[in-house]
Amino acid sequence: MSDMFNEQAATDNSRLAAGIGVAIPEIYLPCQGTDLFRWAVVACDQFTSQPEYWQNVASIVGSAPSTRRLILPELFLDHPGDLPVTDRIREINRSMLQYLSDGTLASVGSGWIVIDRETGRHTSRKGLLLAVDLDRYAFEPGNRQPIRATEETVLDRLPPRLEIRREAPLELPHVQLLIDDPAKTVIEPLFDALAAFSPIYDTPLMLEGGRVRGWMIPEDSPFIRQGLLAMADLDSLHRYGLLFAVGDGNHSLATAKAHWQQMRDQVPADHPARFALVELINIHDAGLDFQPIHRVVFDLDPAVFLARAKKFFAGQDLVVSQGRQDLHWPDKHGFSLLWQEQTWSLAIRKPKRGLSAGSLQDFLDHLVPEENCRIDYIHGTDVIQDLARQGHLGLLLPSIEKSSFFATIARGDILPRKTFSMGEAEEKRYYMECRKIC
Repeated sequence: MSDMFNEQAATDNSRLAAGIGVAIPEIYLPCQGTDLFRWAVVACDQFTSQPEYWQNVASIVGSAPSTRRLILPELFLDHPGDLPVTDRIREINRSMLQYLSDGTLASVGSGWIVIDRETGRHTSRKGLLLAVDLDRYAFEPGNRQPIRATEETVLDRLPPRLEIRREAPLELPHVQLLIDDPAKTVIEPLFDALAAFSPIYDTPLMLEGGRVRGWMIPEDSPFIRQGLLAMADLDSLHRYGLLFAVGDGNHSLATAKAHWQQMRDQVPADHPARFALVELINIHDAGLDFQPIHRVVFDLDPAVFLARAKKFFAGQDLVVSQGRQDLHWPDKHGFSLLWQEQTWSLAIRKPKRGLSAGSLQDFLDHLVPEENCRIDYIHGTDVIQDLARQGHLGLLLPSIEKSSFFATIARGDILPRKTFSMGEAEEKRYYMECRKIC
């Protein structure tokens, strides 16, 4: 009778989840005895201009089982080194199959994982690992799906990611979605229930990543039902039809969507590729900061940059001054330019775009093809300053406010690409859990 009751509870939870575009996934974790410090590595889209970081990762991992063997750091898309990208992808797929066949990865059942992440800046950031229905998500501007992209999706960035996912038996999530839950009704109450569970993992994270702990809540748990009912009752869903907004991993989620669209007509409707594993975070969590994503320009003289900027922003009342100014003044729209030991502040008094990131990105999109230079997107002012001292052009942007975030997305607005970051680079999600997608 108990098993029948549990099975019915799991079915009821799954049906309730499907109604709001959520799923209860079967989760795979490394087997007992695996060194989780070497298993978990940071999101692949970090440290793209710092090859020494990924060299350090490889040195720490050594020959141990690691998610480093299951992901392609984006550094290698532009700098593949002595191994072509296609070969790297084949190695990733081989490693996934090996870890599944030799027992390195094993199913821990279906359910959600409640996550507590400690970083160097915050003692706790609460998260919830679940799956979302890709048919309820869209990245095009103006869409009304309950799960929406927040930043512009660059379609040219999807093909290499699609190549990885197309033959991969597993997905590893670094996607983080946001909910607007000021009353803290969805994630936070689950932590009150953790006395009934032991952590399924608890480990320090390499290279200043802090620490992460996770607790498994099984699919038939009343706590999952409680969380689902709270999600369905969120004001953002009733007011705007908006349940989740993408906080991190926009292009990874877009890749999962594109992959599903390519195969949707040839497979059953409940095929595992229809879903994507994500971490859910409350935008009101005290452990979550919004940080700007800065830019660096390679192979360009600062005098050329400034001359081009004055010409491009000629009708927007551009004011250039030596020395960095406070970019958080209410009337300030602009960015700072760093090169070696020099700094300029560029203030745009009559901007055409609503955010400084939009104005700068418009200019860079115009500048790069004309000057044959290269740009990258950087987390952290210290990295920008270091690259500037090396003779590159560092561009510092102001941050955006969390308080207006959901209202902006609800209007159908899409922020310029690479506008904000959920914390600094080392605070990003580290790969831990896996899910089968084939």
